[in-house]
Order: sequence, then C-alpha cells, then structure tokens
Amino acid sequence: MKNLLKGLALFFIVLIPFKSLAQSDCNPYFLLEEGRKWTLANYNAKDKYQGKQSYEVLSLEEESDGKLIANVMLISYDKKDKVVMEKEVEFTCKDGVVELDMSKYIPDETMEGFKNMDVEMEFDAITIPENLEAGQYLEDGGVSVTIAGPMQMNMEIKIQDRKVMAKESIEVPAGTYDAWKINSIVKLDMMMTRETKNVEWIAKNVGVVRSEQYDKKGKLSSYTVLTEIN
Repeated sequence: MKNLLKGLALFFIVLIPFKSLAQSDCNPYFLLEEGRKWTLANYNAKDKYQGKQSYEVLSLEEESDGKLIANVMLISYDKKDKVVMEKEVEFTCKDGVVELDMSKYIPDETMEGFKNMDVEMEFDAITIPENLEAGQYLEDGGVSVTIAGPMQMNMEIKIQDRKVMAKESIEVPAGTYDAWKINSIVKLDMMMTRETKNVEWIAKNVGVVRSEQYDKKGKLSSYTVLTEIN
C-alpha cells in the first residue's frame, strides 16, 4: 500500500482542484471548450524525455445550476511514447472551481489496489485570483487521503507559501506566453514528511505552461512543459 500511495501522490500534486476568483468566466486559467486539445511533456533534470499526457475535450454540457461538465480523453505515454493509459475522465467547473473525478483519472491497474478498501479524499482548492501582481501571496491548498483497509494509511499534501514572483514571457514548445510565475512549497506527509519546491508559469485561457520541481536542496529534479494546444 505504501508504493500505491507514493504513486497517487504524483497525481494529486498536479490535480488538486484550483479556483479562479474571476466573475466573468468559470475559470480563465483553465479554459474548457469542446474540441480543445493540449499535451504536456515531462523531463528529468538532465533534459531527458520521460513521457507525456495528451488531453482532448470530447463534449461539454452546462447544467441548470451553471455547472460545466467536460468529458475529456486522457492518453498517457511513457518515455518511448508507448501508451500506458487511455481513458475518458470528467472535469467539472462551477463558481470558478475546476475539479475532476479522481477515481476515473487513476489508472485501472492502480485502482485494483483499492479493492476492499474505503478511500476518503478531501480537497482544499488552489485559488488563482483573476488579477495577479508581483509580490502577492496566495492561499494555501492541498489534499488529504485516508485509506482504510487491513492497515489504515493517511497521506496529506500541502501547497504552501504560494507567492506571485513576476509576469514573464516564457517560451515552450507550444508557443510563447505572458505568464505569471508562482513559487510554492509542496509538503508530502506520508509516515514521514518530504518537502519540495514548485515553480509554475500560468497563463490565462491556457493554464500551466511550464512547471519545475526542486528538491529540498534547491536542485532541479524534473519539469513539465506544454508542447501542443489548440
């Protein structure tokens, strides 16, 4: 179960729901439109390709309460571009909060490890105000997971010390974007506490165009870039 939790931690760090305080759009930092496609590629600190994830919004529905439901095809590839997961997941957006059904996102083979277990997840959405400025501190976010089985396991991920550093022009394979650079500290508490630093660049109507992960000594461990979007 310990290995299972470690694997899930990678999903939760990326997929913690985030919320925009904008009034005009559901979430200007995560645009959901039918037919929209985007791809994110992962690299290690030595710039070696580690795989990618591609997304396509297959359909978009709006319920009477204003909630948007997007059915999205997710295809995950390994470093040899071999498909390791292909499944339909669901994103929802209401009142600026983008969420998804985590059970649908996690690979089927991973979900097998949850058989006969009671899994509870509590999210504290990441907030992204519509109007950002350098030096601004943002609210913390995170997720806590409790898995009850033969032996109860608990995992907590906290995203803390989120600070807007600057607005920068950043070039990635998908293009050049004016994006806000946001630094944060990620703490993973799972029997022991592990702390990493995260740096991300986020652009309106696009989302995260680049993210970097550093160990506690400040050494780059991995990064992700947006390679395609339409």
